[in-house]
Amino acid sequence: MKLILFFILILLTSAFFPQLVVVFLVLNLFAGLFLSVLQIGIALLPHYEPKHSNMKRKPFISVFVPAYNEPPAILMQTLERLSRLKYNNFEVLVIDNNTKDPKIWKPVKAFVELLGEKFKFYHVDHMEGFKAGALNYLLKRMDNRSQYIAVIDADYFVRPDFLTVAMSYFTEEKIALVQFPQRYRNCISENQPIADEYGHFFGVYMNMANHFDCVSSTGTVSIYRSKVLKQIGGFHLEALTEDADVGLRIYGAGYHGIYVDRAMGYGLMPYDLESYRKQKWRWAFGNAQSLRTLCSLFGKIPFKSWFGFLAQLTAWDHLNFLPFAVLASYSIVLIPAIQITALHKHLLELAAMSIFLTAISKLILMWSTLRKQPNSVSRTIRAFVVHMGMTLLYSEAWLTILFGTKYKFERTNKFILSKVPSLLKNSYKELILGLWFLGGSIEAIILNSRIITIISFLASSAILFFIYYVYWKIFPTKSYSREIFLKIEKNIARILKVKSKLIINNRKNYENSASGAIMEKGSAGKIRRFGAGSCQLGQGID
Repeated sequence: MKLILFFILILLTSAFFPQLVVVFLVLNLFAGLFLSVLQIGIALLPHYEPKHSNMKRKPFISVFVPAYNEPPAILMQTLERLSRLKYNNFEVLVIDNNTKDPKIWKPVKAFVELLGEKFKFYHVDHMEGFKAGALNYLLKRMDNRSQYIAVIDADYFVRPDFLTVAMSYFTEEKIALVQFPQRYRNCISENQPIADEYGHFFGVYMNMANHFDCVSSTGTVSIYRSKVLKQIGGFHLEALTEDADVGLRIYGAGYHGIYVDRAMGYGLMPYDLESYRKQKWRWAFGNAQSLRTLCSLFGKIPFKSWFGFLAQLTAWDHLNFLPFAVLASYSIVLIPAIQITALHKHLLELAAMSIFLTAISKLILMWSTLRKQPNSVSRTIRAFVVHMGMTLLYSEAWLTILFGTKYKFERTNKFILSKVPSLLKNSYKELILGLWFLGGSIEAIILNSRIITIISFLASSAILFFIYYVYWKIFPTKSYSREIFLKIEKNIARILKVKSKLIINNRKNYENSASGAIMEKGSAGKIRRFGAGSCQLGQGID
């Protein structure tokens, strides 16, 4: 509500007291110009391939899997995939925090018990700090031998060589983080633009991070040095994007990270617009929140790294809120009863420049990511439309920081909901403002206004209506994900059946062995044991 009232205030001030707005709009334009030039520059950087070497030793690794209200079958599949890791020296710690329904977390607990001694399960109610709190809880309970910590989200399955590959990039003591890209397994041709838009962050910003030495964590498929995590005090509970925050503090402690452009894990994209919006809001708001941490590091880390982090943390933030409000005021200014001044016209021009600047820079970013892919032109345009469809959300996110607004961590829903979340509820702001701009364009045509006025209204209206393209491209994800769910559930049922048979056979072997031992006591009264052997329940089953 604060943002809506603020928008109306800017709108009315721009219409009736334009001199009060012009300075802020000029500053907004220059800030947007700076970020656009910076983003275009980093988009043109060559691909960076970090150094790696085969690590002879196999240090102990703790794999953390935080979960909250996750579909049991999905989490079980993630854990079963982890049981296939071709690495001997590791443990997997699973924590379910604050899930109220025991029908959701208890099946996972039972499944973990089948996976052997390497796997441990924790359920904690009333935990503070969301994901950060869960990770800190595990930090205190991991094996004392652990030298590295891998964080895997509950919906990700990783390749069997994940840990081996990751270890090969810790080539020096000062490397405290190795980050891999996020990829998705519910991606099909129909929702490819959504996946392409996700991918631009890794293709542009994480590639830049290697060049500028500012690699931050992105929350999953990440590996840290455990001593460094402990040294910086773990994860901050108040950080909405605890991964970006911890990455900054790793650099503040004198260490750095490496980004490896190699897919080692695959997760699930949101199934509907509501979940997608919540995820993108969390990223945009959380990264803007982390700018405070970045400011505290000015002069404490190399300027090149600081500058790179600034580009990275503003990747999901647009500066279109003020330009949209000023442009919206112009439909009032066009009313014949109000006199249009030169200042009004300058405000319109500045607002239009800001909006077009954002659009052009984002188009270049998408092109730089997809230019070597098949159908690069069409994929670039579609990914661009998806990205700009969220421009109002991206423009609001950083602004809420100025109001001191706090938001709780909202997980991305992984349950297949029978009822589709309301489209109107998740797009009403874009709809109202888009219609306002469309009306402004009609008004401008009728009144024979300048061509820049008509184009500005029409272009801004189209950009806001892009939200419905996002909805259209996300929509098929649900039905395809349902197919994936059915396969997962069948696979988990088969695994449980096989493991149950192994347990039963193992018990029979043990009983027969124990019976034989009793029958064959030696003269000294000691039992002769016949090697019943323990069941290796940690092995994966295809």
